[in-house]
Amino acid sequence: MASNAAVDRYVQICRSLKKRFMKKPNITEARDNFYSLGKQLQSAGSMEYAVSCYVSASQCEEQLGNSVGEISALTKAASLFLELEREQQKLCISSHERYMSAGIDCYNRAISRLTAANKRDLAMKLSVELGCLLLEMGHVPDAEPHFMRAATMVDPGNITFQVVILRKLCYCRNYTLNYTGALDTLDTLVDLINNFTGSKGNMTSHLHDTLQYCELTTILLLLILNTPRKHLSATHRNLLERYSTVPVDLLDRVPQPDRFCTLVEIVMATEHKDLDVLISLRDKLHPKLSGEQNELLGALIKKVRTVSLVLI
Repeated sequence: MASNAAVDRYVQICRSLKKRFMKKPNITEARDNFYSLGKQLQSAGSMEYAVSCYVSASQCEEQLGNSVGEISALTKAASLFLELEREQQKLCISSHERYMSAGIDCYNRAISRLTAANKRDLAMKLSVELGCLLLEMGHVPDAEPHFMRAATMVDPGNITFQVVILRKLCYCRNYTLNYTGALDTLDTLVDLINNFTGSKGNMTSHLHDTLQYCELTTILLLLILNTPRKHLSATHRNLLERYSTVPVDLLDRVPQPDRFCTLVEIVMATEHKDLDVLISLRDKLHPKLSGEQNELLGALIKKVRTVSLVLI
């Protein structure tokens, strides 16, 4: 559909509402027309016009008292707004983030409607969806509040989403250099998994991998923060002490001895300010670590290098 024709049709629908004094039957007709026009425009690739139709449809749904329809229309509009923002980014065109702001607003309105309707699980999933979309677009600080909101909504028995939310939240806090906050999140995640597996007796491979992620990430954060051990919690102190020596006589009984020795190398190299060993470990571990952990190891090397220069 040509853009001029689309605008004319959109204006015609809006005028029909005013001309008929906003009576409910006519609102229903206008809503259906907005949906129909929006789908046509979306199929034709006219996203900017399509999103306006879905926003208008959501307003009609609100007038009709149809919260389910309103939430659906808002969610469609939100996803299209963020798609428009991504397209602008790909083309290196500045939209002054107006599409992103509009998309977040639509998501927030949909989440508010779901929360008011006591549909917290759906509200939580929309919060996670929004946070993940913002992460994909590189807006990490903007994503964090949505994961925090999701953490307050998630069902305590939903271990899968709890793990996803806390890992995303930890990533956001590491990205923004809130290392203390990231440590707190990791502690919460470890306690969550241990409590779940303790009561259910169900340690899946995914949960096991998550615990290993938590252990290594916690070690890196503790070494970066460099808090005196006497001021650490017993859990953090014991973790560092476990990897501060190499129990040669026990290595054959340690699960994953290669991983154990690697963690020992990281801890001991940091304590002895051995920059060469840390750089060697960074190169060796790079393919095995997550992007987040590689960033933390890089931050640790930078800190050790700075301290070494001061001591020269």
